[in-house]
Amino acid sequence: EPTRLLYTMLGAVGFVLLIACANVANLLLDRAAHRTKEVGIRTALGASRFAVVRQFLAEALILSVIGAVIGALIAQAGTTAFNRAIAGTQPPFFIDIRLHAPVLFFIAGVAVLTSLVSGFLPAFQSARADINEILKDESRGASSLHIGKLSRALVVFEVALSCGLLVAAGLMTKSVTKLRNIEPGFDVDNVFTARVGFPSTMTDTVRQRLFWEQLPDRLARIPGAQSTSVSSGLPGTNMGGTSIIPEGKSYERDQDRPRVRTLAVTPGFFDTFGMRVRQGRAFTLDDRFGSAPVAIVNQKFVETHFPNEDPVGRRFRIPFGRDSMTYRTIVGVVGNVFTGDNEEPWAASIFMPFAQAPSNFASMAVRTQNAPLSLTTHVREAVASLDADLPIYWVYTMRQQLERSLWFVRVFGTMFMIFGIIALFLAGIGLYAVMAFSVSRRTREVGIRMALGAKTRDVVRLIFRQGMLQLTAGLSLGMALAYGVSRLITFILFDVQPRDPIIFGGVAAVLAAAGLLACLVPAIRATSVDPNIALRAD
Repeated sequence: EPTRLLYTMLGAVGFVLLIACANVANLLLDRAAHRTKEVGIRTALGASRFAVVRQFLAEALILSVIGAVIGALIAQAGTTAFNRAIAGTQPPFFIDIRLHAPVLFFIAGVAVLTSLVSGFLPAFQSARADINEILKDESRGASSLHIGKLSRALVVFEVALSCGLLVAAGLMTKSVTKLRNIEPGFDVDNVFTARVGFPSTMTDTVRQRLFWEQLPDRLARIPGAQSTSVSSGLPGTNMGGTSIIPEGKSYERDQDRPRVRTLAVTPGFFDTFGMRVRQGRAFTLDDRFGSAPVAIVNQKFVETHFPNEDPVGRRFRIPFGRDSMTYRTIVGVVGNVFTGDNEEPWAASIFMPFAQAPSNFASMAVRTQNAPLSLTTHVREAVASLDADLPIYWVYTMRQQLERSLWFVRVFGTMFMIFGIIALFLAGIGLYAVMAFSVSRRTREVGIRMALGAKTRDVVRLIFRQGMLQLTAGLSLGMALAYGVSRLITFILFDVQPRDPIIFGGVAAVLAAAGLLACLVPAIRATSVDPNIALRAD
């Protein structure tokens, strides 16, 4: 999943880069349009098409190099700020973001590539322009027509990319908002947690069984401990998974078997995490190794497998391991618990007695009224009193554990929001630039229309119509792109539908508003044109 996440972020950065390239290309197209007569004169005096192309590409390369240097400085400041921002979220050890030499070489390569991408279109258009038309009348040059079409096409491209990125940002924003208000189904306050385990090569099951049996009692002796538990994992973080076969049912293929989340827990687990047994009973010390296999299930499990039935007393088996043919009897039901999985946050779950499903590694939890981490020394001593060779690790409060399991959604969700704002800004600037360029190229036309009696609203309507056509085309393509992007980021979304109509509609409204605003200034400028001056314009 970290690899998928990083590739997703790389894709978001690529979207912003493409939007920036389109903006630069538009600016260079505008500059090329204003230099058509200069290019025509140089070509007429003997300059080759290659020389014209080389000049435009050189200018684009200089801009890209300057941008890359400034960008590298911003990136250095950004990575420093990013590392500081995530320090409190307890990120995984492999997250180490710095500007390494390969990154700088990559930046240099991107600078060259973007200069070629951004500079090629204006260079190509200028080189292929009709010299005779340009020298006759710059404002009627054939190049102007082609440049105008290209410029408008680039704006459509920008709006489409921005739409896709903004939808992703909106979905991530909604995910982060839901995460901040999550009710995980268990109490995360005042709970100390840590991990302990035996080497995977250890096969002395008697020694391990005695250790796990005595550990809860040793933890309960810690001053300030109110309740304690030992479990295969912690709720909301590292719950396991398996497939099951309810009694009386059969499946032709293994993949058809329903899957559930699993935790093996000691009797004090539910008290430690404030989980009330709604139906049936909790585990007791009698649910030990060699006794009848039992299980407690959550409400989602009941709704999925035993709707409108009393689940207590019903049975299922786990078709793996040496007890694959042994059925477990359901003795209790608890509420739904957050699994820690973004794609399936409230999955069907089962809890088994730890003594009946032991493992080499387990998580300890101690509820206390004191500061949870103040128990660290006591817990370490309790473990050492049973086996001095076993260290404890991953020492956190339960709230910190939950935050660690969800840090990537919060952090990268915020980054998506930032990318979305940048994309919206760039798309708005791009549309404004094209509209301003269009108005400047149509100064004489506007002057003639106003001299012939056109009203202000007619001129505004003319300018807005052109902008709305580009915006509509861009939004149409963008919504299709956004649909594909939303499916790609499903794995990182938390309790949010990838085709959320509110997000899609909101993005369309925001882009439409930004487009209208980008058209407003050029439209107002067009209405302020003095017909006498406009008729004398080149």
